Amino acid sequence: MGIVKGKKTTFAEGWNKLLADLKPMNWKQRIDHIWSYYKEWMFLGALGLVVVCAIVGSLINANREILASGMMVNVSIEQAGYDYLSTEYFEDLGAQKGKQIVELDYANFSSNMEDLSKAEENYTASMVLVGLVSAQRLDYMILDQESMEFYIPQEIYMDLTQFFSEEELTQLKDKLIYAREEEETEAIPVAVDISDLDYVKDNITTEGKIYFALSGSTQRPEICRDVWNRIHAWKSE
Repeated sequence: MGIVKGKKTTFAEGWNKLLADLKPMNWKQRIDHIWSYYKEWMFLGALGLVVVCAIVGSLINANREILASGMMVNVSIEQAGYDYLSTEYFEDLGAQKGKQIVELDYANFSSNMEDLSKAEENYTASMVLVGLVSAQRLDYMILDQESMEFYIPQEIYMDLTQFFSEEELTQLKDKLIYAREEEETEAIPVAVDISDLDYVKDNITTEGKIYFALSGSTQRPEICRDVWNRIHAWKSE
């Protein structure tokens, strides 16, 4: 249902008005017009589509158990490093092909972004990750610094005090990134700088610092621990 001059219209009337508005415009003007007036609906639609696709994917894979699901966010990785956390990890877990799967996907927005939060053309792509977290389809993330900071206000990360022991948190204190949740008085650790690990040095070609974080909705904390240990266990051939 559309709104024109404060009056309710049918979808067909709203659609016809949009076509009439676009008719005298060139293609660039049409794109700018649609983006200016309908981008919020486009974002909501894209996010809804991600959730629907995740649900459909769950139904399709109903007979397959997802052992681990990770996402490389604006991070370029060598094939060996990708295989190490996907197919090789799958084999090490002793999984049977077609029955259980290990997922490792990419979420790349665009290169040379000065500020991801202001790059509107990347907003829809960036919301894909939020949709996966909402659908409980993601366990962990490996992110560049810009992406890691962008997602902090989205509150998609796990509080790492629920994952690491006090001893581990003390050891990692200089590498932890803290965030303050709404109405919370104390900042919590949400990501770890893993830039100095051999796995990152040998496999990730993205410049700058690289971070490891957990999805706040993961249902497999033991797998997240396994992945964390696996990253640390990497040895160059």
